[in-house]
Amino acid sequence: MSTRIPRASWIALGAVTAGSFLLRSAWLGAQVLNGDDRLVGLTARNFTASGWPEPTMWNHPRLRDLLVQLSLGAFGDGPWGIKAWSVLFGTASVAATGAFVLALGGTARAALAAAALVAIDPLHLDFSRQGINDVYLAFFPVAAIVALAAYRAEPRPWRLAGAGLLLGLGIASKWSAAFPVLVASAALLWERTRALERGAARRSEVALFVASLALLPAAVYLLTWWPWFDRGHDLAEWARFQLSMAAETVRHQGYPGTKLPGFPGEVVHAWRWFVAPIWYVELVPADPGPGTFFTGVANPVAWLSVWPAFALAAWRWRADGDRTAAALALLFLSGYLPFAAASRPIWTNSAVGTAPFAMALVGWALAWLWQRRSGVAWTWSLAAAAFAATLWLPAVGVSTPPTDAAVRALVDPVALDPASHRRQAALDLGSRRR
Repeated sequence: MSTRIPRASWIALGAVTAGSFLLRSAWLGAQVLNGDDRLVGLTARNFTASGWPEPTMWNHPRLRDLLVQLSLGAFGDGPWGIKAWSVLFGTASVAATGAFVLALGGTARAALAAAALVAIDPLHLDFSRQGINDVYLAFFPVAAIVALAAYRAEPRPWRLAGAGLLLGLGIASKWSAAFPVLVASAALLWERTRALERGAARRSEVALFVASLALLPAAVYLLTWWPWFDRGHDLAEWARFQLSMAAETVRHQGYPGTKLPGFPGEVVHAWRWFVAPIWYVELVPADPGPGTFFTGVANPVAWLSVWPAFALAAWRWRADGDRTAAALALLFLSGYLPFAAASRPIWTNSAVGTAPFAMALVGWALAWLWQRRSGVAWTWSLAAAAFAATLWLPAVGVSTPPTDAAVRALVDPVALDPASHRRQAALDLGSRRR
């Protein structure tokens, strides 16, 4: 981390982070729990009490269960009990995004722009207010890379161990957290070993990397399964269960009867994330009444700017050897390509984990543009802010005529039809009874 960054910039980043917490926590205590939220709470209790990861999302790692059980004990069974960690990590990912840009050599303006884009993004905000753990992936890998950059700037072993701890917590949330961190780790190890003399110093550095970024994360991951082992399972059974999880994750497209037919717009091939509007819709039923829609729409101005920003970064790297641009582009690809390479459609919520890397690129490009075409940069920024402000209310379940019009322009009409959701709920009930 650079000590040349003005103190005012760190204060501004803190203010953006504080504002993001207010956006993510507004009216949360009064928000009705949806089906996924309730299942998250039940699964947390089941796993911590008996080591069995049911009834939902058995094919993912279990850190969420351990954390949610703690917050249930602190806040009860309401929204804060189930969602407190999502709000926390969603907010922390805003600060981590700014620190990430700074750590890679970006300017304070670029860091603040990137952090602000994450802070106001309605899709990121929506998943910061849900019990499921996709927003954890927007924090742990980013923070781990910041720790790696700190070690690069000043090689102290505890910084590398911190990166390993964050990596372990990331993969204990979802395995995809490993991709960008491993790319950054490999690049750093290559740089470090090339700079060291052959012999004991180089072997010592390799050993430190293996201990910090392989053994420590593995130990953290294994520790999060302690209720499973406490139930009496052994390592062989655990290994077989991990293989079953992997097989399910590779082909997973949702559980039968739990979503609208065709999953309109919610399960898409990852190539669409940055070339077309993407969104996630949840209808929370009410009795009496039609219920409440919670609609998280990725800010189209920001998300559709990712590939132009990537092209600019590639050009800057090739033309001027801009290493910050190269690092931002490479780490974005490392978080995105594993999803884009998948043959099956991907849940929209997985895009949330790529948001910090994508918005870091866009924030860097915006700062570059600001120096050359400030009028264009201002226009773009105002458009992004206007879309974010308009789409924030639907993400927290508030309906107004202007926001409804914006949502209808971006979201598949089937997903906004209460009757379709009610039909699907009936199908879900029928499948459960069978």
